[in-house]
Amino acid sequence: HVVRGMADVASSPSKENKEKVKGEKGTEKMSRKTAKLVEPTMSRACHVPFVLQGTFLDGKDKHESGTTLDRVEIEYSVHTLHPIIERHCKHIFPGVINKQKDKDTRKEPKEGESSNDVEKSEKKNKFPQYPLLCIPTFQHTNSDMLEFTESAEKEKDLKLKGFYAWCQAVCQRLRKKGFWADYIDPCSGYPVLGDSGSSTYNEVEGMQLLLRYRHSQVGMCKVILHPRWGQRIYPASMFSMAPLDEIKKAIKEVEDTYKEEHKKKDQE
Repeated sequence: HVVRGMADVASSPSKENKEKVKGEKGTEKMSRKTAKLVEPTMSRACHVPFVLQGTFLDGKDKHESGTTLDRVEIEYSVHTLHPIIERHCKHIFPGVINKQKDKDTRKEPKEGESSNDVEKSEKKNKFPQYPLLCIPTFQHTNSDMLEFTESAEKEKDLKLKGFYAWCQAVCQRLRKKGFWADYIDPCSGYPVLGDSGSSTYNEVEGMQLLLRYRHSQVGMCKVILHPRWGQRIYPASMFSMAPLDEIKKAIKEVEDTYKEEHKKKDQE
């Protein structure tokens, strides 16, 4: 079952990363290289539509596309990338990162080409250039996500759908405005909307570098510890090249839209 691999994928150390986080001092030292743009904030939305996307989430009998979730509660924050994460993202989102680097350097007109021709060529790029930001999210769970009980498995499925539904709604709004946005499938570590690169995203490492959260060692796996919820959490991340104000606006639009839909359904 693909969802059962969530804890293993999210908590396993990155094979490629040789710069390990060793204790709180090491994490604090490395965290100085990143900036927290939005403090952890709760986002609540009701009757959020869930549409199955991507190639890594299977089991359509359990994850019915076109259904709605009664309530999604996600804690999110927004961060600039730590240098270690930025290096990994070049391999996780290869096409996107390379395009951004290409646009950082202004192209000079070639012989027989005017500056207007260069501008038209650059406008063909789908997404405008803005720094890549990470939006780590947490959902509080009743069960310990490392358990393999029937209730824990059902809750993993529900939280996975909640993360997908929330990110789909936010990313859709950002992409409609021309801003690149994607989210990581917690089961595989690969992006959902875009092409996969040669690397997967390590959620635990990302949470440590960006949020300076502690972790516990469970066997061969690292498990991130939330300051309030401990390891009763479902962690997952979204990325975007949109300006911070646009990201905050998209999240608020999702909350407001589905709050209104909830009110309408209650009135009916």
